[in-house]
Amino acid sequence: MHWTEVHIDETGANLDLILGPWGDDTGPSDRYAVALIHRQQANGTPALMVIDAHDRSIADGTLASTALHRNDVIGTPLAEQVFALTDAIYEQDDRFF
Repeated sequence: MHWTEVHIDETGANLDLILGPWGDDTGPSDRYAVALIHRQQANGTPALMVIDAHDRSIADGTLASTALHRNDVIGTPLAEQVFALTDAIYEQDDRFF
């Protein structure tokens, strides 16, 4: 998660997820990156939008060799997983509200 504290209302916060197997005998080629942008709506509820991970520093290949485009996520079963993960993050991290 990346944001500039005094500018979060203007620019939002970026949430980069690395998905796939971790542990012994795994590496970046086993994982892929998904990027989202978080914005706070006027009524205080969060809004998330999947963006191209290629445009984020997470796309450097260090942790994940594949950076997904927005179209690789939206409308796929992966989208359900991504939003379930972000829901869990929001439920456990009160910095967003």
